[in-house]
Amino acid sequence: MFVKDRMTAQPLVVITPEAPITEAQRLMQEHSVRHLPVVEDHDRLVGLLTRETVIKAIPWSAASLSALETRYILSKIKVGKVMLRDFITTTEDVPVEEAARVMVDHKLTCLPVLRQTRLVGIITDIDLLSIAAEMLGARRPGVRLSVLVHDKPGEMARLSAAIAAVGGNLAAFGSWKGQLPPDRLGIVLKVDRISKEELLPAVERLEDVEILDVRIAA
Repeated sequence: MFVKDRMTAQPLVVITPEAPITEAQRLMQEHSVRHLPVVEDHDRLVGLLTRETVIKAIPWSAASLSALETRYILSKIKVGKVMLRDFITTTEDVPVEEAARVMVDHKLTCLPVLRQTRLVGIITDIDLLSIAAEMLGARRPGVRLSVLVHDKPGEMARLSAAIAAVGGNLAAFGSWKGQLPPDRLGIVLKVDRISKEELLPAVERLEDVEILDVRIAA
């Protein structure tokens, strides 16, 4: 799965550097978006506007003014004055997990997607959360099982073989390391077509597999 498969593609909601901040506020509210790519010549990306940058654009002195007065002040501030000019982008053929790593490492909420210098889409933290939920089977009913195994070849094969042997279907899975010891790996599975009572004995029989949690997930 690549960025191009899950990004929001053109036509996007965008804005120009010469537009007032009030126009950016209107577009964000009207289209329920948190990010506005700033473009020139239709699709040449020159900046990025977020809800945070819009909030920071409000002068501290405006705190004591009326809403009408504040709006008047903001109508005089151009997007180009407050937009982010130093930001990270990605391309369509980048794997989604690499895009997620970049966003986590840099604490970003979006990545504009470029084809050379042209804006072709945007991928956000919500898009990546949706992918994570999908890959972990969040919308699929079944039995959710979390286990610890040794981090070595063949452990996933042992689990899937044991589940298949009792008629279970491995519908989704993921793994994590986190703060685990270097030789251990956490695995979460979504299994359907069998009950919790049928699944547990099959996994309990496996040597060196520690069951952390098991529950029915609707």
